[in-house]
Amino acid sequence: MINPYFNSGSTNEQGLLEDLIIEAIQAKGQNFFYIPRVLVAKNEILGEDRLSKYQQAYPIEAYLETPEGFGGQGAFIEKFGHLMDQSASVTMSRRRYDQLVGRFPGAQLPNRPAEGDLLYFPLTGGLFEIKLVKHQEQFYQIAKLYTYTLTIELFQYSSERIDTGQPEIDVFEDLRTFDTTKQTHIDVPDSYGDNEKAKAQWDDVGFSTDNPFGDLT
Repeated sequence: MINPYFNSGSTNEQGLLEDLIIEAIQAKGQNFFYIPRVLVAKNEILGEDRLSKYQQAYPIEAYLETPEGFGGQGAFIEKFGHLMDQSASVTMSRRRYDQLVGRFPGAQLPNRPAEGDLLYFPLTGGLFEIKLVKHQEQFYQIAKLYTYTLTIELFQYSSERIDTGQPEIDVFEDLRTFDTTKQTHIDVPDSYGDNEKAKAQWDDVGFSTDNPFGDLT
């Protein structure tokens, strides 16, 4: 049994510590936009939803735990082409999340951030996906939890609908690519995976049930 004569944390002490944490995040943190994911047709076997929608963007502050830069492998080449692997950890106040995000309808998990939601970082213009939410750090200081620690990675677009009303965020839907440079004109010579070129030629090919390969006589 713990000593009953020592108080493990009063409501006033907990409120003071939470106020100090919020003040520290607002003083040394960065501005983000929190973008909840709306599930449309979740695959219960694979646990994914390729038709997810992102319709709201809520401004919120968070502390970037790696001020020296992003983690991850950085730029590398793999079988799908050029990819940029950037990751980071950010700390977010529980109270501020409830005030600025959780009280609005539409979030996957109204009581906490959810894996699959997005964070937009205006300073770098990067869009990040939440991969893991650690909701017990730091562990019960004065018998209460005050923050979330989010592990985020650079978002890889895969047909999701992004319509938040923020032009700098919605532009990522127009890219339809893993490229992070926000080049909206992707129809360049010798480009790979450009479906627009194929769509423009489909009408001339003449596919049918009798001629499944097209252009055959």
